[in-house]
Amino acid sequence: MPARIAGVCGLLAFVTFNVAWIAGGLAQPAAYSVANDDISDLGAVTAANPWIYNQVGANLTGILVVLLGLGLWRALSPDVIGRIGAAVLIAEGISTFFDGIFHLDCRGIDAACDNDSWHSRAHKIESGFTGAFSLLAPLILALAFRRNPAWRDSWIPSALTVPAVIAANVIFSAVGDGAATRAGTVVIFAWIAFVSVRLLQKGETARVRKRPGTGDASRARDER
Repeated sequence: MPARIAGVCGLLAFVTFNVAWIAGGLAQPAAYSVANDDISDLGAVTAANPWIYNQVGANLTGILVVLLGLGLWRALSPDVIGRIGAAVLIAEGISTFFDGIFHLDCRGIDAACDNDSWHSRAHKIESGFTGAFSLLAPLILALAFRRNPAWRDSWIPSALTVPAVIAANVIFSAVGDGAATRAGTVVIFAWIAFVSVRLLQKGETARVRKRPGTGDASRARDER
């Protein structure tokens, strides 16, 4: 995956996810509250226009995050930690994609809402994986960035992403559970956009600079 394409995909993921939860929320009836109701409600079987969240916010966004992860894999290779971090980001994208496949039965505002079907249970399980991957990816990639001279200026912002997510959740929990979830998720996608910009700026220079012995071999040839 070329670095430029992967970087653009990461930036688009930031746009598609945020547009989906905002537009999906506006499509719901007045009883639905962005501050109090869950994002996943937007893709429920009973939701109004669930395709906005399922196909744009989950399926498309997940594919874009996977493509970003593939670009980072290539840019950070052959570093093992870099590859692990990129793989976790890819896993996050895959899990996000399945958010739009496994739907809840109903929204929290729906009467007698139980969400006890197999796909509702699957949604809850894979949402847990999505959350875990979204917190692990910045931490692992922060370690990889710190080891790589070309990416070293990106490791501190990446390491601070998880504390920023926690802070956003705590601060916006005063507004409501829905607001807290959205705030934390927006921070994650802001980090994805940050890494995407860095990838566009750096391309594959990190991998080129880390090739051992290239400069020494060139000087030796010149001296002959």
